[in-house]
Amino acid sequence: MFVVWKSKWVIAVLAVLISVELALTGFLVAKNFPAKKTTLIDFTVVIDAGHGGIDGGVVGADGTKESTLNLAYSRTLGEIFERAGFNVVYTRKSEGGLYGLPTKGFKLRDMRERKRIIDQAQPNMMISVHMNKFSASYRSGPQVFYQQGEEEGRSLAESLQRVFNDMTGKERQAIAGDYYVCRETSCPAVIVECGFLSNPEECAALQTDSYREEICNLIFSGTMLYLYAG
Repeated sequence: MFVVWKSKWVIAVLAVLISVELALTGFLVAKNFPAKKTTLIDFTVVIDAGHGGIDGGVVGADGTKESTLNLAYSRTLGEIFERAGFNVVYTRKSEGGLYGLPTKGFKLRDMRERKRIIDQAQPNMMISVHMNKFSASYRSGPQVFYQQGEEEGRSLAESLQRVFNDMTGKERQAIAGDYYVCRETSCPAVIVECGFLSNPEECAALQTDSYREEICNLIFSGTMLYLYAG
């Protein structure tokens, strides 16, 4: 079943990649997105690795820190976009946080610095990478969030969730809410929770190269679905 599903999405993504460069100029005009000059495609994606430094995010039962996985997934995702010809900007490139000194108010300073980097990049899209945690250890699978009332963010989130649901067999919906990094971003923006560190089996899988590649390729596929459908 997985081989059939994977083949289907590989074919779909290849078809999209063949047509997306030709269609992208018209898409940008239609969506009123500013064009960004790159070596291949006039499109900039900001990839935001959540947490960092003294803010490790959620922690798995085996001690795995969310911030470390967020960084690894962001790098892999960025490489996928770069290979496809997109311009990529990263908010965080190291294990450190973006808050300066670890003093009172560091979290707000961290978020404001992310906003500054995003604003400076003037991107066409922002993807914030995170890991999830739940009180019940059975919960698993990726979940996508977007800013309430942002229609393009909703459309992007739904495309990503659709691709994730095809992988997991679940029927989850993209979730709207009030999220600083999405609210303070002028382009379509989403938060992708790649999996649950509270689930021991998924926590172990999330730390493997193969699963990281799979999830990041799914994020890219969901983005292509959004662009193509747009």
